Amino acid sequence: MPTLIRLIILLYVMFFLLTAQAEIDPSKLIKVTNDNNPNCVEYYNYKGEIYCSITAQDVAPMNPQIKNYETQKITFDNRPWKVVFGKKTEEITVVEYVPADDNIEHWQELVTSQFIPGLQTRITMKQYIDSIINNLKESGFKPIVTIIEETPDQALFEFRIDNPSNMQQDELQFVTKGNDGFYILHYVIRKADMGKPNRNKWIGLLKKTKPK
Repeated sequence: MPTLIRLIILLYVMFFLLTAQAEIDPSKLIKVTNDNNPNCVEYYNYKGEIYCSITAQDVAPMNPQIKNYETQKITFDNRPWKVVFGKKTEEITVVEYVPADDNIEHWQELVTSQFIPGLQTRITMKQYIDSIINNLKESGFKPIVTIIEETPDQALFEFRIDNPSNMQQDELQFVTKGNDGFYILHYVIRKADMGKPNRNKWIGLLKKTKPK
């Protein structure tokens, strides 16, 4: 899948994608508890809580452990967001979400949570940002970059890609330097410019995110 967000994340790890997801009615979801968790086949984040579907909505069941991979307390918008991918290794932990009516193969919006242990001892915040931007440029893109906030321990920045048209996207990244590694949260939309209202909304949401 030739998406720019995956090109950037390849700086750290290869992804193995899940198959397309069906549209979900939030009224059909149930809140996850210890009792019903074994029956869950798909997991969603809806209004800050973990919900699931107990009927097969996909061509293959979701690994139930994926919901435990998340390393950050993420604040989403008021839509239900579906967990579509998870990976946990010694080098990196990744969890991906799309809106419940979207799917990973043809997504329009994507939230990616990453934890990279030990990175805080190897690079500075500035070096991290520079590596992302340099990787884009070396890949032939001309990103429009905006550093919204940057301190030694935290950064929020945006890059926009408007050419080529099939690779257009606008991404916000919120990066926190923890005692045990870097916590990174991406919001990406497949537009050259997400627009001021959406940008302001997601800046506010990303800044509410904290490591668990």
